[in-house]
Amino acid sequence: MKETERTPEDGILLEEEGAATAGARTSPDREAVARVLAGDAAGFRDLVELYEPSVHGLCRKLLGGDSAEAEDLTQETFFRAYRYLPRLEDPERFGPWLYQIARSLCRDRRRRARVERRALAERADDLRRRAGEISDDGSCGEVGKALSDLPREENEAITLRYFEGLSYDEIARRLGLTFSQVDHLIRKARARLERRLRVRQSVVARS
Repeated sequence: MKETERTPEDGILLEEEGAATAGARTSPDREAVARVLAGDAAGFRDLVELYEPSVHGLCRKLLGGDSAEAEDLTQETFFRAYRYLPRLEDPERFGPWLYQIARSLCRDRRRRARVERRALAERADDLRRRAGEISDDGSCGEVGKALSDLPREENEAITLRYFEGLSYDEIARRLGLTFSQVDHLIRKARARLERRLRVRQSVVARS
């Protein structure tokens, strides 16, 4: 009989099942979950210690090997697991339920990255064009002025993103930040730029 070809996703699922089985042998999930729901925080620490290595490994594989981003989503996975633990119907299935949270977070992160990449070229071209405009008095354009007014970290993040074309992961490594911190900086910078450009445009319109 011909052996069925396995995919990388199959390998991940098999590793998850093995980790969950090992967890069931070494630590009774039902008991730990019951302790947490009864208000014993130590019960959740036990679950974190047991499952954190395998959750981090899963996130790292699904995110293309980025350890820093995997660490960020591993923490978010356990935060959500703690928050939604009362919704878990079968405590014996804590492991598979936890892995499903991690997979969902990773899918969302990859989806957001794809959308961001599609929008990047258009945004970057527009920013570069507008930042390169020269006013009548020879000063830099309106975007250049607004960029120079940004706080240093926001200026660095948005410049690396839209002028140098770096990914969020690359920016995080360059600036020594997490993925979430980079995302927060860029969101703040874009909002601040939009507000300042609207103000500048309204002033010009009235003059």
